[in-house]
Amino acid sequence: MTITVTTEAAEVLVRSLELAGVDAKHGGIRLRGARTLGGGFDVQVEMAQEPLGGDLVIDAGPVRLFVDPQVTEAIPDAIVTLEPQHERLVVRPREPG
Repeated sequence: MTITVTTEAAEVLVRSLELAGVDAKHGGIRLRGARTLGGGFDVQVEMAQEPLGGDLVIDAGPVRLFVDPQVTEAIPDAIVTLEPQHERLVVRPREPG
């Protein structure tokens, strides 16, 4: 299981934590999995003061990730990146290569 955060996404996440008043030493970004009505899978990105029981805690450079185990099951090799067209954070499988 690997989760990579791009530099651009990390900058957005750090700013978001600061604006939300979350202490980056203890808090971080939660990646929470959710099943969609159509049977798909979606990852929700949330600010969090601390990890929940069962969260995997990953040091991703300037931010800490609290990852729901459903996310790692659905996307074992994930990347958190910024979608350039809409400047929106996305979590998706890393492209091979």
